[in-house]
Amino acid sequence: MTRDPLLTAELAIYAILALPVLYLLFRHSTAGLLGWFYLFAFCSLRIVGGALTSSSAGIISSIGLSPLLLAASGILHEARTHHGLRNTKPEWIAVALFHVLVATSVALVGTGSSALEGDHPTAKDLSLVDAGVGLLTASWVLLCIGTAISFLPSQQNTAAPAHRQGTILLHATALSNPLIGIRVLYTLAALTTRRASLNPVTGSLAVRVVLGFLPELLATLVFVVAGARTRHAGRVGKGGLGQRPGY
Repeated sequence: MTRDPLLTAELAIYAILALPVLYLLFRHSTAGLLGWFYLFAFCSLRIVGGALTSSSAGIISSIGLSPLLLAASGILHEARTHHGLRNTKPEWIAVALFHVLVATSVALVGTGSSALEGDHPTAKDLSLVDAGVGLLTASWVLLCIGTAISFLPSQQNTAAPAHRQGTILLHATALSNPLIGIRVLYTLAALTTRRASLNPVTGSLAVRVVLGFLPELLATLVFVVAGARTRHAGRVGKGGLGQRPGY
């Protein structure tokens, strides 16, 4: 059977990207733990998907967006922390609810997609997929709203030691949101219309590259670049690094 060149490319590219992401996971301290852990999980899922057969990769592709959404949410949380977030209890409640929403969408999409790949798919399985991808889309909308709110002056303390680093991460999240949105809406269209040309594994190569592969890759690169520029954020104000730009 001919090997899908896009899956092979994903395997190679994300195997390389996983290394700097793992480095950033260790460099970004407690504030960045969620974001960089989930970005590493996303790279790992893409590596696994690239190594599997097309049918198995289809299920991985369906649920693979969830860690990218959670990574964006985690990096947004890190940005807000560096902006001097004072009332952390509502923040953690919002983070927990977002995780529940994304986890529910993954469970629904994964269960429905797996059943649809089986020998006896039913209308209920399709309904599960539709509900799951709807929740996934809602998660992205909430992420965009949270990012927009984080730009408000009331959400920032400009005197915070790592405010500059928080701003870099906030801008990275804002830049990645439209890219993630392209991928989310592509998934929404592919799973609800069931058109063969939109299938994320066996559909048109051009469609899969432009609407699936490139948005995910660019969003990941945006985060990696921003993460590298802010890799010392956890040490700012704790001795010696001061407010050096980009660090």
